[in-house]
Amino acid sequence: MKSYLYPRLNLDISFVDLAFGLFPWLSKSSVQSPSILQDFSQNHKQVLVTLSVRTAFDLWLQALNFPKGTEVLMSAINIRDMQEIVKNHGLIPVPVDINLDTLAPDIELLGSLISQKSRVFVVAHLFGSIIDLEPIVNICQKHQILLVEDCAQAFCGTNYYGASSADVSLFSFGPIKSSTALGGAIVCIKDSTIAEKMVTLAAEYSCRSELWFGKRIWKYLGLKTLSIPQVYVHLISLMKLLGFDIDITINSLTRGFASGDLFTKIRYRPPQMMLQLLWRRLNNLDNSRFQKREDKARLLISQLDPEIVYPGSKTAFHSFWVFPILVNKPDSLMTKLRAEGFDATRGNTSLTHFSNLPETELLKVKNLFTAKQLSEQILYLPVYANMRDTNIIRLAGLINQFSGKISDKSRKNPPSVNGIC
Repeated sequence: MKSYLYPRLNLDISFVDLAFGLFPWLSKSSVQSPSILQDFSQNHKQVLVTLSVRTAFDLWLQALNFPKGTEVLMSAINIRDMQEIVKNHGLIPVPVDINLDTLAPDIELLGSLISQKSRVFVVAHLFGSIIDLEPIVNICQKHQILLVEDCAQAFCGTNYYGASSADVSLFSFGPIKSSTALGGAIVCIKDSTIAEKMVTLAAEYSCRSELWFGKRIWKYLGLKTLSIPQVYVHLISLMKLLGFDIDITINSLTRGFASGDLFTKIRYRPPQMMLQLLWRRLNNLDNSRFQKREDKARLLISQLDPEIVYPGSKTAFHSFWVFPILVNKPDSLMTKLRAEGFDATRGNTSLTHFSNLPETELLKVKNLFTAKQLSEQILYLPVYANMRDTNIIRLAGLINQFSGKISDKSRKNPPSVNGIC
């Protein structure tokens, strides 16, 4: 075991920011609303701030009040809670499978799934990518379908404010997101009447307490300290010694919303301490941080064997919020990488694949990102801006070495066909 272990995700917040979150009154004056909110409005959209993306999406559906049975098309790889919100409103989520290389929905498949009951399409920008929305906008406008872009994983500073043609754009600043404020979301809404209804509905919510947010800051202050590579290695060793499941434990600690009834947790207004921390983060955005993170990811890609697949390899823009690869025997590679100082992970269980097409039909559509790949082959690598280039290159070498051994073994022991070797 190495004397350090790079954690699976580097919390994107400094100790100074966390201290400000705890003691905002130590600042000479309260932080003012950032000018970037005007950029999000793109001169014609209404901009609201909510407790979370889930809160905003739920409010939007309440404001629209669609008839029961209305269909909501959604990217097939999505956060499980987004489906639950749709179902809670009596609506029917209809999954649209996405392309592995571009992470965009298959347009022909999207067209075939649209019915007279279809009213909304929720498209997710995954893993830090920003997909080309133009063909999606065209088909949505043709069928008079409202377009919601979920940018929860795609915030990248002033590089993207959402598509001007989208009816709703959702940005998250939850605990593990870029430029986190440990919560909060920015929602950009084209229809001002719907935005006003959302404001009215949200005004009836209680405000999350400052004590609740203070506890949250202390929690992530602890996690930030424990994620120092020279400290994190001892934490993982202790967890192994005590018999904890590392993935389940860490994922539960970093989850924005604990298990239980979702709607009793999201139907709140954000506390003032959270807003002040969000304003501070947005007022001090540094695009070079996103560029450094992308540079590290591009360095890793340049060192990986071409046979190693990573979702989103052909996206027009990618900021690499996380870096997943698809490999055979990911658990074995995960164990090897942890022993070498890199805490790779199978991922957070909140991301799921849901499809209404049988596997035989999915195989007819070229290069889809399937449930099998998400559940059986995906592995998330620790890649972020403050890692040394030498360690990025060493990480790539370890992956190449492992992948080569698996390929050699497969050639020596070819799989059977119909059970006959």
